[in-house]
Amino acid sequence: MIQLFGSICIFTVALARAAAADNPSFVYNFKASDAAGIDGTIKVNYAAKDSTVATITAELDFSTVDQKKITTFDGNCTGDVTSYKWHIHTGWNSAKSSDSLKLCSKAATGNHYDPLKACGPASEYVAEPECKAKSLTYACNPAAYMADPMVCEKGDLSGKFGALTPGSNHKVSEKWTDSHYPLASESTKTWSIVLHAVCGKETPRVSCALGNEQKEHAKEDGHKKKCR
Repeated sequence: MIQLFGSICIFTVALARAAAADNPSFVYNFKASDAAGIDGTIKVNYAAKDSTVATITAELDFSTVDQKKITTFDGNCTGDVTSYKWHIHTGWNSAKSSDSLKLCSKAATGNHYDPLKACGPASEYVAEPECKAKSLTYACNPAAYMADPMVCEKGDLSGKFGALTPGSNHKVSEKWTDSHYPLASESTKTWSIVLHAVCGKETPRVSCALGNEQKEHAKEDGHKKKCR
């Protein structure tokens, strides 16, 4: 009986390993002390290894954001911040896994991931003349994206799903499914998600987090404990 139970446990862990390999998962972890007071995670779970279908889950707490620091950083941001735009950026230069303000700047995190050159104003290719001209008519929003995924940069998450808008409890708890998310194989070690504070017409970069792939052993732990 003990031998049979042990065999079942080994098989269960093997299945967990296979599931982890076949369903990649990435997490962007925002630490309040480093990330301008924003705390929580944005997780990306793929339907399959080579699938563009992914579920994006945001669990974020904005209750300790200090708007005075944002205004000091960007003097044009004087109105109340009620929402945040968010995008996949291509670079990372911080020694931390999440950071804020200057260390989320263009020099530190680059521009939006845009391999198909939808060409928004902050596309990674906007310096190219053709893309710069195209950026003048960029119109990515949830309705347009549903009608034609090509109108949005792959990394323009707020364009695809809308801005992150904290509720009365200063928290965001939302989930979206994207049928055209970048493949897991497209992800690099410098991909980050950057949050831009929306204050009037200004959208300064205030918080950012580096993406980390969830490793197999982390997903196996629960199964191993059940076998003991």
